[in-house]
Parts: sequence; structure tokens; C-alpha cells
Amino acid sequence: MPDTPMTTAVSPAAGESGKLGFLEKFGFGVGDLASNLLFQTFNMFLLFFYTDVVGLSAGAVFWIFLIAKLWDTINDPMMGAIADRTHTRWGRYRPYIFGLAIPYGISAYLLFTIPDISDSAKAIYCGATYIFATMMYTGVNIPYCALMGVITPDVQERTSVSQYRFFMAFAGAWLINTFTLPLVRLFGGDESSPTYNEEIGYDPVSGYPTAMIVFGLLAVLLFFMTFFTTKERVVPVKKENSSFKEDVKDLMGNFPWLILFSSAVLNLANVAVRNGAMLYFLSYYVEGAGKVLFNVNFGFFELEVTRTALFMSAGALATMLGVLPTQYLTRRFEKRSLYIFFMLAQGVSIAAIYFVPGSNYNMILVLHLLASFFAGPGPVIVFSMYADVADYSEWKTSRRATGLIIATILFAIKGGLWIGGQLNTGVLYLIDYSKETATQPDVLNGIAVLFTWIPGILSALAGIILLKYAISDALMRKIQTELEERKAGTV
Repeated sequence: MPDTPMTTAVSPAAGESGKLGFLEKFGFGVGDLASNLLFQTFNMFLLFFYTDVVGLSAGAVFWIFLIAKLWDTINDPMMGAIADRTHTRWGRYRPYIFGLAIPYGISAYLLFTIPDISDSAKAIYCGATYIFATMMYTGVNIPYCALMGVITPDVQERTSVSQYRFFMAFAGAWLINTFTLPLVRLFGGDESSPTYNEEIGYDPVSGYPTAMIVFGLLAVLLFFMTFFTTKERVVPVKKENSSFKEDVKDLMGNFPWLILFSSAVLNLANVAVRNGAMLYFLSYYVEGAGKVLFNVNFGFFELEVTRTALFMSAGALATMLGVLPTQYLTRRFEKRSLYIFFMLAQGVSIAAIYFVPGSNYNMILVLHLLASFFAGPGPVIVFSMYADVADYSEWKTSRRATGLIIATILFAIKGGLWIGGQLNTGVLYLIDYSKETATQPDVLNGIAVLFTWIPGILSALAGIILLKYAISDALMRKIQTELEERKAGTV
């Protein structure tokens, strides 16, 4: 890797307060809405799509996810280092959001497209398109995550920006939870199609890729909005050259980063297990989950709100509501303490669902909504802490490597999602799951454990580990002041 000037930096363009306007916060936030329109579709539907639509075995999916993750160990840090060493008139990170938006959208379409080929060729195709999609996710989202650390130096503004971001992210999750299956049903409604499934009433083979075209186009437009409405303000001030090797050495000595890295792995494993198991849980464990509760007419199509649709949609809305009080709470309580509380509360709520029989849909829904609400503040808090860790590293070493830090955190996120996905496929394999065995008692119990106890424990552990996190809010105020003083030449 080439050397690059690293920085101690706060640009005057940010102003003394580092305050941002509504449009820029909103524009930054819709970037995660765009990302989640595609990423949440992968997270919520891909495993079920692979096993129940494509017809892949749980073992084949296990290997696809494993190979993709092995590539991520190289791809993610490399992308972070590349972004840190990028210098353009538009900044270091924004050009990647603009340039890779369209390929990311295309990757989503390819991921849910099934060519008419042999079963073994389908497995290879699924593996190749999944790796391509994860590479595009990396290419867009490492720069996007790093952008939050450079659009303002103000600690409270970062929390505010993070709140906008995750409200929009969960709005994307709500759209996916609410409209994916209705759109698949709409676009897969041709009864003459050779892949039309009379049992479910639509053709998933044609429905899924067409739905992804809709989400992909919307995502591309929103990424473009992020590019045009944001500005990078924490800019390099030439001080000393640093190599990629020095950046990695700094990272390894950053204990708060290690704590956040570990928590990210645990929390995203919780998210992946819970989301990946949700359709199995609703389809086979919850009684009457396909029952239509009411219809909503949108003119060009009618949305059937089933128990499953309500469960998924209401859960995403509860998470959005959980985001709203976060900034208010962070002004009054330590971020670390808040994060620990919400992760523990989420874990207890999820695990409690195990003790509710499948016939009691209403109680299952209430506990699901509680867990979803408690899940809302966590990402807002912890992503502002990632930016704090980048400042902490600069304060300790006089070198800034925001992109590399964010890349490793994103790698932890993807690692957690991979672990969660492997737990899902592993448990499904161990309980001998198939569409034919899904209603057997042992299989049903395995599905219930997968949706409740496993994510509940992972969530609690993700919170507990932050007891070792040493960067307090008071220390962050000191760090911010000293970094500003260094730039002004007073230290």
C-alpha cells in the first residue's frame, strides 16, 4: 500500500460548533435507507429463498456463506485502506457512494435471479452472486460509515447524525418487511408461469427478481442524494506519513476498538439469527401465521396484511420508534450504560418468546415488539462510538485512519452476520430441517430455540462486554478539545 499523509483535523468549514443542517443530516440518513432496502432483503429473505425457492441444502448454503466470509477477511480491510488513501475534489469517501451505487443495485437483482441450469450450477451461481453482492456492499458501506466520522467533529452532532441514519435504516427495514412479499406476489402473479406455486399463490422465481429491481432503483437514487447533500469537513492536515502497516499496528493497540469489534460481532450474530429464523418460525411454529387480517388497497395492487406481514412490519416500526429518544437519552446518560441496558433488555424479551406456545400469537407479537423497540437505540449509540474510537486513535497516535477503523467494524458486522447465518444453517442441518420435516416436534423446538434463546443470549453478551469499554463521555470531550487545540497549534 502507498503511504499517505495522515491527519489531525477539523476544517474551518465545519464551523466552531460543527453543527449540521437538517438537509445534510437527512441526506446522510437516506444513505442507510438505500443500503437497507437491499441489505435487509438479503438478511431477511435470502436464506429462506436459497432453501425453499432455489432448493439448495442447508449444507450448500453453509459453504457459500463460509467462502464469502473468507474473501471478506481480505476485501474489507483493503477497501478501508483504499478509501483512507483516496484524495478527490469530492473527498475521500463520497465518490465511492456515488460510483458503486448502480453496481450495488444490480447485484441485488442478480442475487435473487435463478437461471435455468443444473442444481450444482445453481449452487455455484448463488455463491458467485452472493460474493459479488457482499463486495458491492463493502464498496459502498465502508465509505458511507466512515463519512459520519468526517462530516462533523462534534460528538453530540455525531449522535444526532447517527439517529437520523438509523431511523432511516430501520425505515428501510420496515419497507422491506412490509412490501417485499406483496411485491413478490404481485410480480409473480402469472398463473401460467411454469414455476407458479399454487400452494403459496404466486411464482417466487419471477416475483423476487422483479421486486428487487424496484428496491434497487430506489436505492440508487437515495445513494445519489447522499452524495449530493453531504460534505466531508474533518479534512487532512499534513503532519506525517503513515503506512498501512502502521495503521494496523495502531489499531491492534486500541483496546476500545477491540471491545466495540467484539460487541459488533455478537450483536449482528443476534440480528442474523433472529431475522434469518423469522420466516421459519412464523411459517411453521406460529399457528395461523398466514391468516389474512385485513387488506390495504394502493390502487395498482392490494396489500394483504397477514399475521406474518403484521409481525414483520410492526416489529420494524417498533425499532424505528426505539431510535427516536436516543439523542435525548445520550445527553443525560453515558452512552456505554445505555447500550448495555438496551442490549440486555432486548435479549430478555427475545428469549421470553420461547415460553409462549405457538397458538398464542398475540403474546408472541407483544414480546417481539418489545425486543424490536429495545433494538432501536443500540446501533445509534454504538455507531457514534465508532467515530469516537477513531478520534481516540488519532489522539493517542497523531494519525487518523477512519476508513480502516470503520472497515474493521464493518468486517465485524459482516462477521457477526456470517456467524449468525452459519448458526442458522447449522441448526437447520442438525435438526434435519426440510419442508417435509418442518412440522415434526423436534424440528419445531429447534426452530423455536433458533428464534429465541440463541439471539437472546447473543444480544445480552453484546451488552455485557461493553463493561470493559473505557472511553467515557467526559474523556471524549477532552479528546475533542485537545484535537482542536493541536490543529490550532496550541499544543
